[in-house]
Amino acid sequence: MATQAGIAKADPPVEPGPKPAPAEKPRPKSVRKAFFLSLAVPGAGEYYVGQKRYTRGFLASEAMIWSFALFSRYQGSMWRDDYISYAALEAGTNSARRDDLYYQNVYEWPNSIWYNEYQWVEARDLYPDDPAAQAAYVADKLYAGADAWEWQSEEEWNRFRSLRVKSESAYRRVTYAAGAALLNHLLSAVNAARLAKSHNSRHSIKKRMAMDLNVHPTWGGGMAFVLTGRF
Repeated sequence: MATQAGIAKADPPVEPGPKPAPAEKPRPKSVRKAFFLSLAVPGAGEYYVGQKRYTRGFLASEAMIWSFALFSRYQGSMWRDDYISYAALEAGTNSARRDDLYYQNVYEWPNSIWYNEYQWVEARDLYPDDPAAQAAYVADKLYAGADAWEWQSEEEWNRFRSLRVKSESAYRRVTYAAGAALLNHLLSAVNAARLAKSHNSRHSIKKRMAMDLNVHPTWGGGMAFVLTGRF
């Protein structure tokens, strides 16, 4: 009796499924760009690198600094108007004059007569035998007519001096604020460059240590797993 041997058929090879889309790799950040962005606008370089919490901090500092500067400038201008008006009312100064040297002399001398006499003393000391040179020396230094002044009491004079000191102090605070703003820009620029370097360093390490797991079908219905890595 003849027997028919059955032949077992092998399963067809398994087709690999679609590969998942590769994750977007972080791009390296330009250290130079990060530096100059923050040098122009504090926090901009940090935003470019992706460190937004630093951005908020530096922008808040910048806003506080310039708010302080604007307020100090307002105070300085207000007190300057006050001491100019006060000097015109109490000492007879020329309120149309706005030059700082004039009010510095009003601050230092109780009246223009003493001030003018001191200029002549200096002229005679410098040019003892030359009256023409003495006159030329004092020509643009003397105050007369509408520019003359005289404080009636020391109390009024001190009041004027106090207002002027307040004004000058407020204007100096504006200068200090400008310096603080410059420092804020520099600190942010250095910090942004540091963060960009750190970002690039981490990206470089991950790239060197990347590992991939690939599945390959084999004849006979098997599958091969291949692990590859870059170190």
